[in-house]
Amino acid sequence: MASHSDKKIAEGLEHLRLADKCMKTSLFKWKPDTDGAVAEYNKAATAFRNAKAYEQAKESYIKAGDLQKNVNSAYEQAGLLSKENKEYDEAVHWMELAALMFQEHGTPDTAALCLDKAAKMVEQDKPEKAIHLYTKACDVAECEGRPRQSAEFIGKAGRLQVKCFKFDEAIKSLQQEIKYWMEAENYAYIRKVAMGIILVHLSQEDYVAADQFFRGCLSYPEFGASEEAGALEDLLRAYDDGDEETGSLVLARPIFKYLDNMFAKLARDMKFPGGISTSRSAATTSSYSQQEDGDKGGGDEEEEEEEIPSELC
Repeated sequence: MASHSDKKIAEGLEHLRLADKCMKTSLFKWKPDTDGAVAEYNKAATAFRNAKAYEQAKESYIKAGDLQKNVNSAYEQAGLLSKENKEYDEAVHWMELAALMFQEHGTPDTAALCLDKAAKMVEQDKPEKAIHLYTKACDVAECEGRPRQSAEFIGKAGRLQVKCFKFDEAIKSLQQEIKYWMEAENYAYIRKVAMGIILVHLSQEDYVAADQFFRGCLSYPEFGASEEAGALEDLLRAYDDGDEETGSLVLARPIFKYLDNMFAKLARDMKFPGGISTSRSAATTSSYSQQEDGDKGGGDEEEEEEEIPSELC
């Protein structure tokens, strides 16, 4: 007795045969039946997919896509199937092709979402490729005058650039994100992205750039009186003073902890000038003074080895 998979594969092969028949011409049939062939290829792909014959399903979708360049969901399906087979480069190829066709045939929103899907496929294994795809999605959305979508896409690219230590590129992308949020009049998002940019500058030990950017942000609507502005001002003051203790307390506030993962990580790993806090400096100075007094006293007591704080190692 034939299994379910065998039946579905046989069904798929029959639909392929019918698709080929639709494309043939004869004395009484001068033009191929493209629509009929597309329908049969899609039915074949569905049957093969149900049978978990993903390679045959993908090939059927590609054939359908080649015939229906004005629809192109078939290319997208081929890309998704390639992803299931962990063929990520091929998956991105078909998704980009699908996006191009969607854009050319008047559905740019679908094109941008297609690029977004492709980027998510490769975020973990190929982050630089994902950055490229998110940037393309942003460009598509910008051409259609959709600042909110543009901001979301370029923001994803910027966060991945931080992850890849491409800090200069990240700052440019995040500044572009702010520009789109300004167009969309979403001031709450602007404040969060501004915090991210300042954390990137400080992670690069560039206090001057961070301070200049902060002062520029004060011109944004609703920024100056915001909780974010107050927290950033306190952080910048602590950083400029080299006061790690105060800076750590500022960074421990929920407003930093609940930022996007990449920004929260920058806050968690922040280094302050000098590498020590004021309180730790005082403790170290005190221990040195005690040691000097002991040396001057001639050493009746047994000398104890000074323990170096782990933070200084």
